[in-house]
Amino acid sequence: MNSCGLSLESALSASKYVRLKTPHKPDSVLNFFKKRGFPKSHTTNIIKRIPKVLLLSPEKTLLPKLEFFHSKGISNPDIVKILSKYPGLFCRSLDNHLIPTFNSLSHLLQSSEKTIALIIQFPHILYHDADYYLLPNVKILQDSGVPESDIIKSIASWPQLFLMHPKIFEKSAASVKEMGINPLRLKFVLAIQAKCIMSESQWESKLDVYKKWGWSEQEWLAAFLKCPWCMITSEDKITAIMDFFVNGMGWEPAVIAKHPVLTTFSMEKRIIPRGAVIQFLLSKGLVKSDTTYLITLLSYPEKTFMLRLMNYDDAPKLLKLYQEKLDHSNKTKCSV
Repeated sequence: MNSCGLSLESALSASKYVRLKTPHKPDSVLNFFKKRGFPKSHTTNIIKRIPKVLLLSPEKTLLPKLEFFHSKGISNPDIVKILSKYPGLFCRSLDNHLIPTFNSLSHLLQSSEKTIALIIQFPHILYHDADYYLLPNVKILQDSGVPESDIIKSIASWPQLFLMHPKIFEKSAASVKEMGINPLRLKFVLAIQAKCIMSESQWESKLDVYKKWGWSEQEWLAAFLKCPWCMITSEDKITAIMDFFVNGMGWEPAVIAKHPVLTTFSMEKRIIPRGAVIQFLLSKGLVKSDTTYLITLLSYPEKTFMLRLMNYDDAPKLLKLYQEKLDHSNKTKCSV
């Protein structure tokens, strides 16, 4: 056991779950991993998490799975990464699980390339039986009227959503539909995700935070319809953002409700640094106190925002202030 990098304690722990009659098979497994490019640390992790992998046949069980991934065009470094992260895949049947699941994904995404990219990004999607989670959840979206193109985008972008229990998924889809979100828009799927990832009590608690800052039920619903991500933001972050804009910038809470995307911006990387620049511009009378324009400044991509700053005579001061606030925010975050 120590030959694979396991400590004595870890080796003893692993040995509780497997019966090793001779060291021959474990040694052949360890040699297999070594020859196939698995770093010692990865091999150690695999055995710690799935001790019974030591009992598997390198030629009959392990090799065919690596060859399968290779046959799909996945590089050896990516294969090592996938199987090191989700070693349980070694214990899945190739013919009865991995191949059918890959084929289901490929059929849904209508592309082997997209399927490979998804598996590299989120290997866990291969672990679950497509018939129990993925396919029923896709059918719920189809029955709700979600376009095929949006379903494909959703699987590729938020694969973990499709591993939710279908009953939870269906309940969330029905709730979102009742709120009035159009299934023909991608926001419908985003809203389902927002509903799926938290309990009713968590949902209500987050809603209460917005209400404490002055949002009415109607304002919250309108905000959610515009930007479902506003409910994925943590309660602490919601409070920090509302405090910054309401108390720091003097904006009415209704302004944030009309522009809920603000709740999704990073405090450290965007709101605080750009807010400091905006306050400087306001103090010098270089911009009007027009929230729509100021929100546009906050929403610009980084490159566009920097180019905008260059248009001002005080560009050097603005750039220095912006960088100082960025650096300070990052240091503060790292020290927490």
